[in-house]
Amino acid sequence: MGKYFGTDGIRGKYGEKLDETLAYKTGLALGGFYGGGKFVLGRDTRISGEEIENALVRGITDMGGEVLLLGILPTPAVAMLAIKHGAKCGVMISASHNPPEYNGIKVFDGNGVKLGEEQEGSIEYYIDNLPSVTGGGKVEKKDGAKREYIEYLVDTVNADFRGLKVWLDCGYGAASTVAEEAFRRLGATVSVDNCKLRGEKINSGCGALYPQYVRNSMKGTDCRLGFAFDGDADRLSVVMDGDIIDGDTVLYNISKAMDIKDGVVVGTILNNLALENKLAENGRRLVRTPVGDKYICDLMYRKGYNIGGEQSGHYIVYPAATTGDGILSAMFLAKSLYKNGSLEKIEKLQLVPQKAIAEYADPSIMYDKTMRKMTEEAEAQLAGKGRIIVRMSGTEPKVRVMVECSEPALVDEILARFKKYINSLAV
Repeated sequence: MGKYFGTDGIRGKYGEKLDETLAYKTGLALGGFYGGGKFVLGRDTRISGEEIENALVRGITDMGGEVLLLGILPTPAVAMLAIKHGAKCGVMISASHNPPEYNGIKVFDGNGVKLGEEQEGSIEYYIDNLPSVTGGGKVEKKDGAKREYIEYLVDTVNADFRGLKVWLDCGYGAASTVAEEAFRRLGATVSVDNCKLRGEKINSGCGALYPQYVRNSMKGTDCRLGFAFDGDADRLSVVMDGDIIDGDTVLYNISKAMDIKDGVVVGTILNNLALENKLAENGRRLVRTPVGDKYICDLMYRKGYNIGGEQSGHYIVYPAATTGDGILSAMFLAKSLYKNGSLEKIEKLQLVPQKAIAEYADPSIMYDKTMRKMTEEAEAQLAGKGRIIVRMSGTEPKVRVMVECSEPALVDEILARFKKYINSLAV
């Protein structure tokens, strides 16, 4: 991680790590880094979004940039429209799945791909060493951005959902502007929860992090398939036949209906071993990257792989999408399951027991000698039957520990040790 950029853009509680001043400097830095040109700018429903948008616009236009304001739209719409309109850069104001008091700035290049660490480092340099203001920029609202994205979804999926019933939870976020209409355009019968533009409620007990909400909403109805989106709709959770479907199973069921390049599905170090094993049974293989959909997308973009995703709910069908797209992924999953007017059962993976903890900690914990020794000891315990991953979160000041093993009791034992030690450092 850099000074300002984490695994998914610049992010923090608004008024603390991220404020109008940093947003303005980021606008100046982007304008300086790209040398002016066209920028497309979108946001989710968060209350602080408009203030950050205004500050970014001032910074970009002060450097001679031309800004097209897209309004409230999902993150993948910003990436797609950056490509379509020949922008130097696409900027999304969102803290994704985080609570309402957080916000963030995600940046895409002209190919709709999140910036790499080298590019982020250059922008951070500009933030700390501001370029001279040139002026001469301009800003305009882009009429019809919502319509363009909906048409893109409908044309890309090209499915007949007549007779299919789906339940959508938009989490009071950006999906509220497009998801219902896009599914209806494909013929689906749609029931919707939390689809108002209420930024103060975004991700609060609903959306992709709380799939139990849509599961409970579907109880007593004849709807079998439900989808929940996070605040900027780049993340998806799935409910089917009363069960919350794990992310590895979702990725597998999208991929099995596809002709995939070189037989490769791209995942991260956190994807369950069950996915890797199931793909191998079918003559396919899982290629892992660090955690973060930008790393998945980067590998897919460089190698031409066409399907990838994280168990957390980011799925990418490339080149239709250049970043995680919750709505598009939901549609592709529905298309793989709904055939000849009938909804098939999803093929579930037999997951290897996997648990994780996320505890508040200073990043220096990753260099703590006791922490390293504990990790080595856990690796020895898990040799031949499981694995452990210890990493700092890229979006919150937390250390995350994941243990995967066929022996659930051992998983709990190891996690309990780490939790106790990490919390002892905070006392």
